[in-house]
Amino acid sequence: MSRSAILLLSVLIFLLTACNSEAPQQKQQPTQSKPAAASVEKAPKVDCTLNMGWDPWEPYMYLSPDDSVSGLDIEIVRALANKAGCDVKFIQDDWMSLLQQLSLGNIDLVAGASVTEKRKEYALFSAPYRQEEFALYIRNGEGEKFAGNLSSILSSGKKIGITTDYIYGEEVNNFQDDPKYAEQFIDAAVGEVNYYNLLQHNIDAFLEDPFVATYNIKRKGIVKQIEPLELKIHSGDVHLMFSIKSVDHRVVERFNEALASIKQDGSYQAILNKYSM
Repeated sequence: MSRSAILLLSVLIFLLTACNSEAPQQKQQPTQSKPAAASVEKAPKVDCTLNMGWDPWEPYMYLSPDDSVSGLDIEIVRALANKAGCDVKFIQDDWMSLLQQLSLGNIDLVAGASVTEKRKEYALFSAPYRQEEFALYIRNGEGEKFAGNLSSILSSGKKIGITTDYIYGEEVNNFQDDPKYAEQFIDAAVGEVNYYNLLQHNIDAFLEDPFVATYNIKRKGIVKQIEPLELKIHSGDVHLMFSIKSVDHRVVERFNEALASIKQDGSYQAILNKYSM
């Protein structure tokens, strides 16, 4: 074999060896990026079309004349959902049925809920979006007869109207359980009766949620006959309650962030003012 042939053969062997050594590196590059792509695809997606159960309770939740769902809690939920990038559909039922449907995951959330250990078994709770409290309502112009706190008012012999099965908080419960004051609490099957009993002097005052009382006093046209005392009785925080079975915890976090946002930009207070004036 000539020298030139040997040289040419050596060059060809060198080139073939170089090509083969680079090939594995080129093939490995795509396989390194595949795990990252696969992990993104497997990340759970957040479904944010929510079914909200509601039970009529004016002014928090009710049907307006055009058959749309309205009310203080409804407006707050809509504002939060809008900020959180969610759609909300409304399903009406009674409260006990709604809790059952929530536990099964057939509906996604309800409003106006208190936290209990039993509910924690099947529900996630938002940060409190309002406080539940009660005010004492009296006949207009009789404020001087109600000096002091609830204890002093009861000690003066005043009769207080309440609604059967309402939970007014620990302070009121303790007075109701005290034989010294128990008979001063006058039960009414429905809250509407308390307004009548007050104006008929059957009771001296009644306890009611301020938003509910404001709504009813306006609706009944008795604004000049009944007024609230400054005394407020806090009974607990109110939350949105989400089904563990149907709602991702990140949705709850987004609602909490939305709540902080609407409180900061003033839209939350604007909703409250609309129902308290």
